[in-house]
Amino acid sequence: MTAPQPPERDVPLYPSLAGKRAVVLGGSRGIGRAIALRLAREGAHVLVNYARSTEAAEGTAVDCRALGVEAEAQQADVGDGDELARLFAYAGGPWGGIDILVNNAARGLERPRPAIEQRPKHLRRTMDVNVFGPWTATQLAVPYMEARGGGAVVNLLSPGAFHYMPDYSAVGVSKAALASLNMYLAVELAPRGIRVNAVSAGWVEGSEGEHSYRAETSDRVRPHVPAGRNVHPEDVAAAVAWLCSDEIPMLIGQTVHLDGGFEAASWLAILEPQSGGD
Repeated sequence: MTAPQPPERDVPLYPSLAGKRAVVLGGSRGIGRAIALRLAREGAHVLVNYARSTEAAEGTAVDCRALGVEAEAQQADVGDGDELARLFAYAGGPWGGIDILVNNAARGLERPRPAIEQRPKHLRRTMDVNVFGPWTATQLAVPYMEARGGGAVVNLLSPGAFHYMPDYSAVGVSKAALASLNMYLAVELAPRGIRVNAVSAGWVEGSEGEHSYRAETSDRVRPHVPAGRNVHPEDVAAAVAWLCSDEIPMLIGQTVHLDGGFEAASWLAILEPQSGGD
């Protein structure tokens, strides 16, 4: 049986996003693509960043333009400071400015190992993309946001930052560091008119992470989600659009935990095994 899909929204929900200029790091596929498309549906112009997936990024940009906004794909390795500097110089200058930064680019699942067996080279590369990338990107984006009167930064986290997940140490620890950075940036940038928040989604069915982790994980998680289905990329995109809008000006330094009630019901399958599937 196919799990129900979240509806796609065609009518803009947040008028404040119309005309804003958004940079989505890691925006070519999966969650990043869904975020780019949702922001475009809300009327925001989107710069789709990618590292290697040129065709996918160009396709996402084309689909965003079909929604009536400006959109283009720009290559930059988020783990490379020089490439990020080039990307943001273009976004903040010739492209027209930056109002929104979504730090979605991530890596680390390609070498799943227990923490005690992780290799230094892999850990450093994971930290470069998952922590130092968003850190540097935010530093680079701030002057352009200030020039336009403020902005919004959204960092994409992971349940592995808060709970143990087997063979997930490189990603989990890097995302935990990003969760801490989210707090520091939020406090320091709020007086400058820039809101910083985060989204930590549960198991996202249809994401790149789903294909990179363990087989059948979606099927194993789904019976334990009180909402009746796993999170989908469009759910994450909806939360990001809300955080980027002007609807919640006093929500600063927070993490939206988007998991359909999975964590809230985590003890249910243990105390009442018959309630959580087979």
